Amino acid sequence: MNRKKQAFTLLITLWVTLVLLSGCNSPSQQGAAPPEAPSGQDTIQTTSYPLTYTDDTGVATTLEKEPQRIISLAPPSTEILSALGLDRKLIGLTVYDNYPVGIQENAEYIFEDSLNPNLEQLIQLKPDLVVTGMHKDSFINSLRSLGIPVAHLNPQSLESTYQTIEKLGYITNTQEQAQAVLQGMKAKEQAIADKVEAIKESERVRVWIEVDPGLFTAGAGTFLNELITKAGGINIASDVQDWAQYSEEQVIEKNPQVILSTYSYYMDNVKATIAARPAWQAIDAVSNDRIYDLDSDMVTRSGPRIVDGLETIAKALYPERF
Repeated sequence: MNRKKQAFTLLITLWVTLVLLSGCNSPSQQGAAPPEAPSGQDTIQTTSYPLTYTDDTGVATTLEKEPQRIISLAPPSTEILSALGLDRKLIGLTVYDNYPVGIQENAEYIFEDSLNPNLEQLIQLKPDLVVTGMHKDSFINSLRSLGIPVAHLNPQSLESTYQTIEKLGYITNTQEQAQAVLQGMKAKEQAIADKVEAIKESERVRVWIEVDPGLFTAGAGTFLNELITKAGGINIASDVQDWAQYSEEQVIEKNPQVILSTYSYYMDNVKATIAARPAWQAIDAVSNDRIYDLDSDMVTRSGPRIVDGLETIAKALYPERF
């Protein structure tokens, strides 16, 4: 198992653990935008420092000045910060930060372990802001105990992704850029909604989404389930909560019309492998050659490209409408 597959499996395991401990609708995932931040107003304000903000942990943090040395340990946040024009301020990233192309070139250090980065090395970089995602409380608390400002942001829906972009724009004094990014994302989301909203419930496409060759899938409460729904599809695994493993019998019985996979980044010939399964030959998606491989990063990273992932899914489900 290569490093990226190991990381994916670890992220899935950690997510399931977090859900069991705190529930998928924990308060920390709600209200991601600060009350003092602008929200859809006409006049874009400049952030004033010292600035006190709260992140998804609910902890208040004060920044004495505009952050100039930022470490991002969460690829979705890295993509957001880059979209806000902050590439030159990203002095620490992880090996998984691969977008936009060349984003690692200006970083002073690349962390091999994104969830448990070398703390000594992190301190040596002297960051004035560290952005975390799916990190344990113990790691976040260790940073705070050292006086290092942390913004822990882990959105799990499209709406909370919008709030996170607004939040990071507020924290980094890039509110104008954040609003421009949001306007573009929301316009694309609305355009997709306009194309699929007239589809009758009885005509909506049944979708099986496969995130692992062991038939691991995304159930209700996951970001992927939300994307399928917004794209006008019906997730056949919405009867399970969060990440779960289905059986062949379950998939065959529900007879998906479209199959979406997300793991070609570590396995070759995914579409051919799925199509060749003997027991699946009568499934509509297989017999009609409607198996599509998605860019995993685009449909799982809660950043600016997530609406592009939504569009990709919608086009796979209803090509005649796009």
